[in-house]
Amino acid sequence: MIIGVDEAGRGPLAGPVLGCALCLKGRFPFAVKDSKAMSASMREKVFCWLIDNSFFHLGIADHQEIDQLNILEATFLAFNRAIGGLLNKHPKLRSGAKFIIDGNLFRTSLKLDYTCIKGADKRIPAVSCASVVAKVARDHLMTVADFLYPEWNFSQNKGYPTKEHMAFVSKASLSPIHRKSFHPCKR
Repeated sequence: MIIGVDEAGRGPLAGPVLGCALCLKGRFPFAVKDSKAMSASMREKVFCWLIDNSFFHLGIADHQEIDQLNILEATFLAFNRAIGGLLNKHPKLRSGAKFIIDGNLFRTSLKLDYTCIKGADKRIPAVSCASVVAKVARDHLMTVADFLYPEWNFSQNKGYPTKEHMAFVSKASLSPIHRKSFHPCKR
């Protein structure tokens, strides 16, 4: 059994990074793609299908943990939280599970059989699905952030360094969820 692990939110200037560990219950009926290669409406469609057809858990590392640790270590933290949560919720997945981590590096103290594969989100259905769940969940969190900090337009830019967002960063006080360790946000 394959458990895919991927993240969303490594590149933004604001908000958390989310990791997702996901195991499909059966065959995946969609084209395998990285979530970034899908339209938002397709991601939502796949996400709705995954609610009933997979086991998954999300792990979050917030902006403060990102600033404290660095984005790579915060991503590992989110991955470990996602994996630990999935295994706690579904202990039967422990036996015989092979974890495929999207990327070329991972650190954990959990006893896992895992392999890191760069670009796994484009080739391995469970990893592609983990990518979708993480992206949809993070996008929804950034829509909530937009409600709290409407001047930042997080529902549109999701915290990524778009031209508009970079202009806001250069002129305004940062929001409480900006990553102050990221170069454009350092003051």
